[in-house]
Amino acid sequence: MKRSIFTLVLLFTTAFPAFAQVEEEIQQSKAERIAKGRAYLLEKFLDRDYDKVREIKDYLLTLEDDNYVALEPLELWVVELWTKEYDALVSSLRQVDSAFNARYTRYRSRQQEKIFPPLDDLTPKLSLRTREDEHLLRFGLQEANLPPEDDAFLSMFMDWLFVEKHYLVMDTQNDAIQTKLNVAATKFLTDYPNSDYEWFVRHLMRKQYSEKDWGFGVGVDFRSALTTGTLANRGLGVGISFDVLYKRFDLTVGFGAMTLKTREDQVYGFQGNDGLVYPKGSNCNWTSPYVNLAYYLFDGKRIAVGPMVGVGWFFEDYPYNDKKEEEYKELNKNFLVCKVGVNFDFKVPYYGFDRSAIRVKYEFGLTGFGAEQLSTVHMLSVGISFIGRGTKRVY
Repeated sequence: MKRSIFTLVLLFTTAFPAFAQVEEEIQQSKAERIAKGRAYLLEKFLDRDYDKVREIKDYLLTLEDDNYVALEPLELWVVELWTKEYDALVSSLRQVDSAFNARYTRYRSRQQEKIFPPLDDLTPKLSLRTREDEHLLRFGLQEANLPPEDDAFLSMFMDWLFVEKHYLVMDTQNDAIQTKLNVAATKFLTDYPNSDYEWFVRHLMRKQYSEKDWGFGVGVDFRSALTTGTLANRGLGVGISFDVLYKRFDLTVGFGAMTLKTREDQVYGFQGNDGLVYPKGSNCNWTSPYVNLAYYLFDGKRIAVGPMVGVGWFFEDYPYNDKKEEEYKELNKNFLVCKVGVNFDFKVPYYGFDRSAIRVKYEFGLTGFGAEQLSTVHMLSVGISFIGRGTKRVY
């Protein structure tokens, strides 16, 4: 029994130094040093001791290798803004390209095959201080007297920070900042077409969108018509249309139905009687498939104007009952109408579609059964069109 107790005591006394050594080694492991270094950097950052922040940042960068990440790119860039290491900052930002961005995106999603530091408060605190004391950073940039290209870029870089994932402010503010950034980015690309920052500005900073080339739509409308010549009618009706859009072109395939009043007596013959009259003011019906092609010369935010040409095939028939079916058959007509006109689209928001518009359309057509029977057709319609087109990023 005494021997067993002695053996256990001996084991504990020999193992304790080994455990202590392992514990010390753990404390000195790279992962632990990175975690402690980040915590110390944050402490000094909150104390506004930026000289010490620079030293800690440099130390952390020495710990990075093919397996370990100590500071993510965005964290490093913001720290260098605060420590006023502008040369290092612009040197790093000039190297951002598609390959760098792919790695950066994987950093953000933590899908990179590297060991990341545990989630801590460094990024949120950097974000908060940057938002609260933005004026200090901008003042520092002004005092640095950087070359115009670097100064213009870093000014945009400040705006870009506030629309990044970790630096979000209010959504409405983000929209305003992004709009301002888009304008500044376009000007920068014009002023410095060969800039080393070109990829960063074009692909990360400027986020402008336009409608896709192809789109599809559907519309309904109320329509009226006034005709002259042998087709001297006027009336009202409804229509449905389907649109295929490509860039500024709009191909519309539609169908309309109208009830009209004759404006002149319609003379016809039946069973040898040629002097029969269908009196003016009586009803007749039109049904008309048609195809229009419009090109939008103006396509603004609220209104679009598109002259168009088109053709339609009109079927004119007269109401009859069983007794009059054969008698009125001579009055029925079908004829081709060649048209020109214009679409006025007044854009309105509508959930579920990229765009909807109140469409006012005027069409002027010519038709006839011979030169002596030439008739004109004036049609005015008011309806709503729903367009599904989607958007694409403009670089």
